Amino acid sequence: MRKPKSILRNNEGAAIIEFAIVGPALFLLIVGFIELGIIFFINCALEGATNIGSRIGKTGFTTGNTDRETYIRNQVNFLSGGFLTPANLNISILSYNSFANIGQPEPCISPPTAPCSGTPGVNFVDVNGNGVFDMDQGATNAGGAGAVVLYTVSYPWHLFTPMMSTLIGNGGIYNITSVAAVRNEQF
Repeated sequence: MRKPKSILRNNEGAAIIEFAIVGPALFLLIVGFIELGIIFFINCALEGATNIGSRIGKTGFTTGNTDRETYIRNQVNFLSGGFLTPANLNISILSYNSFANIGQPEPCISPPTAPCSGTPGVNFVDVNGNGVFDMDQGATNAGGAGAVVLYTVSYPWHLFTPMMSTLIGNGGIYNITSVAAVRNEQF
């Protein structure tokens, strides 16, 4: 039998109790770093695929019956090592007259400030030819020779760490986006 004072001084098993307190937070931190590394990897794959797709797209080259969007999907699948689902990619290809027009609204005639409504040619200049006023002048096509084309590729990454979900996620999803703007060659 031990005396009561010697029981209070006994430190056997203290390491297990300390680890039980610190261990879950440490494990969550390590898993969070791993997920952050995966997000950086996915971002690099999207950047590479967008750059390759835009470089090929600006020459007007297509392989067989493959359009530019399908080519970018194939490049993302190749560069990510099959880690991503190409069907979940959101790809937007918009063409403009110049780099200065990217993200600009269509010019208003009457009233002189955006947003405009009414008849194209009377109330606003219909730059992209879709018949309605848009806050972005981009036409939804890959453009012709000399056109400026904006390629936007995004992927909804489902976060698996609760810590990361509260820090950077929106409902457990973090959208990873890559953008490339190029001028088409004279093809």
